[in-house]
Amino acid sequence: MKTPFGLQQYFATKQAQHHQLLDEESEHSHKMLIKEIEIDANMCKKQASLILDNTPVYFPHQPYDVQKSYMESVIRALNKKQNALLESPTGTGKTLSLLCASLAWLKKNRKDQLNSDQPKNIKIIYSSRTHAQLKQVAMELKKTVYKPNVSMLGSRDQYCIRGDFSTIKGTLLNQSCRKSVKSNQCQFYKKDHLILMAQNYSTLISSLEEAKQFGYKNKLCPYYFERQRLDFADLILLPYNYLLEKDFQDVVEIENSILIFDEAHNVQSTAEDGSSFLITHNNIIEAEKDLEKWIDELESISIFYDQLKAKLNSAKVSSELKEFRSIMITIRVFAQYLESFKNNQLQFINSDKEEKYLILDARQIQSMIFENTQDKENTFRLWTENSQTNYAKGVNKNNFAKYLIHCSILIEIMGELSQIPGYHFESWVKFMKNVYDLIKVEDEREKQKLSLNSLQNEFNQYKLSFILDQSNQLSINMWCLEPSLAFSRLFNKSIYSVLLTSGTLSPMPSWACELRIPFDVQLVNEHIIDLNKNLRVFQHKAFDFSFNQRNNEEQISKFGVTLLSLCQIIPNGILVIFSSYSLMNKFRSKWTYNKLLTRLCEIKACLWEPQQSAEMQNIFDTYKQKAKKGAIMFAVHRGKVAEGIDFSDELCRAIFLVGVPYPPKQDNHLLEKMGYLDKIFNDPEFTNQQRIRSSEWYTQQAIRATNQAMGRVIRHINDYGIVYLCDKRFEYKDIKQGLSKWAQPAIQPWINDDEIIKHTKEFYNRTISIKEQCIKEQIEQKPIQEQDCKKRKLQFFGLQNKNDFEKLKDETQDRMKNLNEQSKQNEYINLQSYQMNHHLQEQQFKNSNKNQQKDLEILNSQNINFSNLDRNSIQQTQLKMDIDDDQISRIESKKKKLCIRLKNQK
Repeated sequence: MKTPFGLQQYFATKQAQHHQLLDEESEHSHKMLIKEIEIDANMCKKQASLILDNTPVYFPHQPYDVQKSYMESVIRALNKKQNALLESPTGTGKTLSLLCASLAWLKKNRKDQLNSDQPKNIKIIYSSRTHAQLKQVAMELKKTVYKPNVSMLGSRDQYCIRGDFSTIKGTLLNQSCRKSVKSNQCQFYKKDHLILMAQNYSTLISSLEEAKQFGYKNKLCPYYFERQRLDFADLILLPYNYLLEKDFQDVVEIENSILIFDEAHNVQSTAEDGSSFLITHNNIIEAEKDLEKWIDELESISIFYDQLKAKLNSAKVSSELKEFRSIMITIRVFAQYLESFKNNQLQFINSDKEEKYLILDARQIQSMIFENTQDKENTFRLWTENSQTNYAKGVNKNNFAKYLIHCSILIEIMGELSQIPGYHFESWVKFMKNVYDLIKVEDEREKQKLSLNSLQNEFNQYKLSFILDQSNQLSINMWCLEPSLAFSRLFNKSIYSVLLTSGTLSPMPSWACELRIPFDVQLVNEHIIDLNKNLRVFQHKAFDFSFNQRNNEEQISKFGVTLLSLCQIIPNGILVIFSSYSLMNKFRSKWTYNKLLTRLCEIKACLWEPQQSAEMQNIFDTYKQKAKKGAIMFAVHRGKVAEGIDFSDELCRAIFLVGVPYPPKQDNHLLEKMGYLDKIFNDPEFTNQQRIRSSEWYTQQAIRATNQAMGRVIRHINDYGIVYLCDKRFEYKDIKQGLSKWAQPAIQPWINDDEIIKHTKEFYNRTISIKEQCIKEQIEQKPIQEQDCKKRKLQFFGLQNKNDFEKLKDETQDRMKNLNEQSKQNEYINLQSYQMNHHLQEQQFKNSNKNQQKDLEILNSQNINFSNLDRNSIQQTQLKMDIDDDQISRIESKKKKLCIRLKNQK
């Protein structure tokens, strides 16, 4: 396909300006300073120091053997520039070990770099599934001695703190934000202030919530603050879909970076999703309306058209408005084609999900677009033979690239100028851009005389799926079946190393098969708990909740009775995880009918995981409140309960796994994936590569889901609990061998309920004394790292001048002195009368006193660099102080009045 002048350069620029993370206000600097990684010298004195593979490492305490093995594996991989698979059970300090090892290595590397000709800094890009998990990473980082430059990336949806923007999201928020920033109408965006704050808070460690709080208190935009810190960051934190999704892959410069994927057990599916794309019929209909409104604006507002024309001329494409009229016709014609396609429902097949579907070869999408975007009959009479446009005959191979340039420049200009949101039109252009990329790759293969039928051809790594939902809405889905596509895009950018880590990566060989990259360093760690004291796993010999047996009501009732007996013994919280929502609903229906659920509710509060994730937080909060006295959470594998929420200590003293979590074979996407794996396995072209059979892959999905759920029961070294495997298929060889190695020695047969009830009683009676001993040790030790962590907490005051700091410090000390003197004068007060009449006032006073002492300690513990900051920035960033004069005077006044009143009463 012929590429017009400037196309590659234009799209490279646009990709680097992704609408959620990067745009034109970015302060990019291409100068990279070689700066050594700082450490906190005071914390170093209190932490363990060790040498691992010639690398000095500081750790908050003397590391366990498993932590030392983990850090050695990380450093070995980085020393040899290799990729690593690192499995370590939950509770083994995986995140802390990973941070300490990688930052220690980076510190040594920077030191070596200063004495060498290495041209560019290596940086660490640390990714996890969600911002909630990255919050835990930020908390662990505060415990270390390392003070790298940090940036936590997020979208405007997550970071925007502007009140009048709180009700808008996505593209509309992005457009509104850009406009307000360009017109200098956002109170949180002051470029000079942002640059200054980013420089002086470059090592600030914050979660997403803390960053927003920092933004509120310092009157700055957390979104742009994190962006400003990005250029010189040594450590970048972000969700891993930012790296794996096609639209996000140019958000950060990843060349020469160490890519860490934490909680990586879902990386393959996220990589496939990140390369997949779709559009709905309704999007296409609305896209035409968006474009028509924009064209009307261009015709009526000359300044809009002038700016568009200038941009089009610089890109060397036609600047006539009739080009956009013809683009509008291509969209309208294609929408009409889809309407007729949808109405011909004989070609669709019914599925179990109450949907209809049609799956085709992915390559057919290009012929559909090329044949059905042309107004063949000139129905809309847009042109004559003498006034045809580039797109009068629809989209084709020769004009596709120009079509995308026209559309992208229009979005760029009107996104800034117009008040009309064009996000449906943006969806259309995004979809077309993805199709164009596939066609371009295939054309390149054709030029090189390579087979188009080969599975190496990207088009053959996709499936085209049309889905009609229950409301008769049609969607066009391009399913990617090859997770290595996302990783090949990463490796094309010369990354340094990839580290995948999780509590559940086994079985290891499948990772190289699916991602098609070598993993020379592999680690499967033991657990740090004492299995004999902390864990039991009971394997049932008879239950079978397979698809064919799920309507066995006798079995459902029998399990209910067993659960009823055991939940009278098991303390606190219990998780019951089903293999699917349909199975869970069958149990709930049966137990409601036979009143067994009523009896369970009399013993423990019963809660059910909702299918809508938005409702989950409220249910989890309720569960936390009830769990101490006793609660059961019924949930499903691969949901938030089984994978996304921390159920430590009393929140999970036992877990029941009901049914083996095989993915549903009725799912069309799953069947296409398995068919694709079998094609690769039998393809001679892949003989020399590692491959995996579809049946093996299918079993691995069940194993990983099981291991993830089992990990809920033990969250740290002093945690304890029991896992009940309530399906005889867990004993099948292929499943049993795949269960987490740390749990396998704890598995015992579950032959009859009486024996299990007896063993359960013995286990919890013994663990009560273990728990009491652990609590005693925790009280006695008061871990030093918690005190050190306070010193690394956010300094929200935003003080920008040493004089202001000293002044605040002196004022606070004077107030403390006055308050202490008053406190001594009032010791004689009758406590009983005081508590009866004025309990509330006294509590307020105590709380205020404590807060002031805390604030003073925090201020004293900070080591802030004030010398480089100017006086003007103080006035811009000064916060409302937590301890203010009005509050103190009110408390003092109340106290005096109270003393006089009580004296009189006495």
